[in-house]
Amino acid sequence: MSNFSFTKHDVTNQTSDETLHILTYNLGGLIECYHKSKRYGEKGYVGLAKKQMADLISMCRYYCEQKGWNFDELMRFGEEAYLERMEDLKEHGIKEV
Repeated sequence: MSNFSFTKHDVTNQTSDETLHILTYNLGGLIECYHKSKRYGEKGYVGLAKKQMADLISMCRYYCEQKGWNFDELMRFGEEAYLERMEDLKEHGIKEV
């Protein structure tokens, strides 16, 4: 991951609570893009959805920086947890008939 520092470039002294608010706002925007693309077709919403996703990821990284959490480590933990869930589904999930 890059060495970019959100905190270093912050001019408003944004708190971690504010970062979470922005993060959820971006998630809402991403959900809105998905909803509209299902109603009106993807045209015009893919670019906006990518921007919302980029902003969401940035705020996740910023929040981790504010909390002193290692973003890359959390990504690995998330990937491992995902693989564990998939293995559990494979073993215990409903089998298609």
